[in-house]
Amino acid sequence: MTERSRQRQLDELEDEILQQRLDMTAAMREWRDATAPVDNAWEKLVSWRVPLMAAGGLLAMRSARKPRSTGRLFRRALTGFMMYNRGRALYRATRGRNR
Repeated sequence: MTERSRQRQLDELEDEILQQRLDMTAAMREWRDATAPVDNAWEKLVSWRVPLMAAGGLLAMRSARKPRSTGRLFRRALTGFMMYNRGRALYRATRGRNR
């Protein structure tokens, strides 16, 4: 193998490595963009970690003392949450028609 062909082969390999690095950078950017909503939701959940743990502890204490009333409270909270979601969806649907 001559020195010139060896140098040409090294240049080709370096070009290939450079292209692979560029492809990996683009793939990493796409991956970050694709997983951004999940990452943001996880960060939000982690920021609420302490209050959620405190509420869970209080709920566990209450359910140990009064299990029947805790179930009733849970059902009412779930019903309220569902009504809120339906109201919000209805508001968005009617707001869109008026425009």
